[in-house]
Amino acid sequence: MKINNNVQALNAYRNLYQNQFQTSKNLEKLSSGLRINRAADDAAGLAISEKMRSQIRGLKMAERNAMDGISLMQTSEGAMQEVHTMLQRMRELAVQAANDTNTEYDREQIQKEIDQLKLEIDSISEKTEFNTRKLLNGFSAVLTTYENNANDINLVGFPKVTNANLPSGDYQVGISGAEYKYTFTQKSAGLGSDEANDVTFTKDIGEEPAMPFGEYTIMVREVNTDNNDAKVEILDPNGLSLGSKVVKIGSDASTTGEDIFGISINASKISTAGTVKVKMEAEASVVLKDNNSTPAVDIQAERKLVSNNGLFKHGGIEYQFNTNITDDTLDFNITNNALSFQIGPNTNQNVMIDIPRMDIVTLGIENIDVLSNAGANSAIFQLDQAINKLSDARAKLGAVQNRMEHTINNLQVTHENLTASESRIRDADMALEMTEFTRNNILNQSATAMLAQANQLPQGVLQLLQ
Repeated sequence: MKINNNVQALNAYRNLYQNQFQTSKNLEKLSSGLRINRAADDAAGLAISEKMRSQIRGLKMAERNAMDGISLMQTSEGAMQEVHTMLQRMRELAVQAANDTNTEYDREQIQKEIDQLKLEIDSISEKTEFNTRKLLNGFSAVLTTYENNANDINLVGFPKVTNANLPSGDYQVGISGAEYKYTFTQKSAGLGSDEANDVTFTKDIGEEPAMPFGEYTIMVREVNTDNNDAKVEILDPNGLSLGSKVVKIGSDASTTGEDIFGISINASKISTAGTVKVKMEAEASVVLKDNNSTPAVDIQAERKLVSNNGLFKHGGIEYQFNTNITDDTLDFNITNNALSFQIGPNTNQNVMIDIPRMDIVTLGIENIDVLSNAGANSAIFQLDQAINKLSDARAKLGAVQNRMEHTINNLQVTHENLTASESRIRDADMALEMTEFTRNNILNQSATAMLAQANQLPQGVLQLLQ
C-alpha cells in the first residue's frame, strides 16, 4: 500500500476536470446559442461563417440601397410626369392657336400660358431633389463633347451614351464603307421590285444637301395612262410633306429617274396609283476605341451595321446621322456623372443610371411661339419631339425600377439561404447540447463522489498501526 501517490484519486480528478471542462463548453453554447464561440471551437468553420456573415450583412444593406434607389427614381419620374402633363397642355394650346379663328390678340394670350409653362418646366428641372441631390438639372447625366468641336464624320449632334457604365475619358469612333441601304416596307404602284434602284437618294453619301434617313412615304396619285403622267407626293420620315410634283410615267419617263425633292424615282415602272413606303438608311462599319491609352485600343470590335432612322447603336453609344455621313474618325470626350446604386454585397456590384437634364433647351422647346399659324404648327411638331424625349427618359427609369424590384427579390432569397447556411455552421443544436450537458452533469456528480472515495483509500494504512 502506498500513500505518497494516490493514483486512483488522480484518475478520478482527471476525469472530473475533463467533465467540468466539457460542462463549461455546454453551458457556453447553451447560453450563447452558438456552436462556435471562438476560433478554437472550429477554426475552419469560424473562417467560413465570418465570410458568410459579411455577405449576409452586405446583402441586407444592398436590399436597403436598392429600395432607396427606387425611391430616388420614383421622385425623378414623378417630376417628369408633371413635365409631361405641361407638355401635353402646351401641345393642346398649340393646336388651338393653329386655328385661324383666333386673332393676333387671342394668340398672344395663348402664348402667355405657354411661356409660364416653359418657366415651370425649367423650375422643375432645377429644383427637383432627393436627399438634397438635384436630379433633373444634368448633374446626374452622361455628357459627351467633341474635341475642339471637330466633327469629321458629320454626326448630327453629339454621341448619346446609353451604357452608363462607360467611364469618363476620351474615345474615338470610326466610320468606314458608308453606303445607302434601301428596303421597301410597302410595295405598290409598280415600285419595289428592284430595291436598290427603284427609289434612291439623288445625292451620293456625304454630299449636300443632307436629308434625313428613315422611312419615306411616296404617294402616287392621279395616274393618267393616256398622257402617261401621275402626281407624286413625298412625305419625309417625320410625316412632313416634301412637296408634290407631276411626273411622266411608263415609256415617257426619264431613263435617269425623276428627281423629286432629293429623291429619285424610277417612274417608268409606275402603272397604277398607290402608296409606297421605303426605308432609306445607311450601312457602314463602326468601331469604338478607347483613347485613354496610347495607342488607342478597341473596346468594341468593328461591326457592319445598318442604321435605324439614321441611328447607329454600337458599344453602348448611339450615333445619329443624315445623308451627309462620311468615312472618318471622331475623337470625343465622355463625362460620366451617372448615379451608382450598390445593389450587391461585394465590390462593383452596382447599377449605373443616368438622368438627363429636363429643361426647355434639352427638350427643344425654348423658342416655340404660337403667334402665327405657321409658328403654331411648328410648335406642335417640336412639342411632339419633346414628348417623345421625355417618354424615352421615363421609360428608361421605369425599366430600371422594374429591374431593381427583381434585384430586391433576389437579394431577399439569397439573404435567407445564406443565413440558413451560416446557421448550420455557427449555431448550436440546442437539443444536442442539452443532452450533452445532462450527461456531463451526471458524470460530474459521479466523478466528485468517486474522488471523495479515492481520497479515503490511503486511510487504510492506519489499520496497520493498530
